[in-house]
Amino acid sequence: MATAEEIRAAIKLRGADVYAGFLIPHLRPGATVLDCGCGAGTITVGLAKGLAEGTVVGVDLDAVGLKCARRTGLMLGQQDLSWVHADGRSLPFHDAAFDAVLCHSVLETLADPAEVVAELRRVTKRGGVVGAASVEYDGIILAGEPSAGPRRFYEIRQQLWRAAGIAEPNTGRRLRGLFQTAGFSRVEAFADYISYGTADRIRAFASDRVAECRDEELHAAVSRYGLASPEELLDLAAAWEKWRDDPAAFLAFAWCRVLAWR
Repeated sequence: MATAEEIRAAIKLRGADVYAGFLIPHLRPGATVLDCGCGAGTITVGLAKGLAEGTVVGVDLDAVGLKCARRTGLMLGQQDLSWVHADGRSLPFHDAAFDAVLCHSVLETLADPAEVVAELRRVTKRGGVVGAASVEYDGIILAGEPSAGPRRFYEIRQQLWRAAGIAEPNTGRRLRGLFQTAGFSRVEAFADYISYGTADRIRAFASDRVAECRDEELHAAVSRYGLASPEELLDLAAAWEKWRDDPAAFLAFAWCRVLAWR
């Protein structure tokens, strides 16, 4: 079980200021906010911390992740949080229940993201706002002398996501069209980068990729679809280690975001 210090560290790496900063300026005091696809709750807790006299509801289909999110909220003493086990395609809330909605890293995982976008519009009050974000893998920036291995890793990941139906890595570019089609009155789309450009962030990020490349479940999955051999993944783990130690190493992910008003 994670300690409070470990949870705070996770929130710092994946918190609301980084991942939901585009929505936070539009949250008024006393607002009711939905985080659809809250996962482990690190962003959700940050939303609650920054919201004066409001309430935040985290929703996720993963019961195990939701249990971790609930524990996170309790350990940090957040009283204005609640958690609901539900599917974003059929949210258990009445029409116009929320002033604002966040949907981060969710739409790319769905065969038909339009279903969830329609639900987000349904549960948003008239005049309320939805903020959504999806990664755009065509925008990855990778620098450093030993970067061929990390680039190959992301080629394999994209192929695996598509072959196994895990996610579509280029959903970000579709966000504006999805929300326009859903009937929102105003839609603003934009993109920015989340960067790994300090020694600590490079080290933490690369170490996670090293562990991923050595994971037996990943070995089985890429072998099943004929995308790579376990031996190649182990070589890629070593490549990430070399990249981690390169003083020129830099990585940035492009995130497409949308703000849509009901």
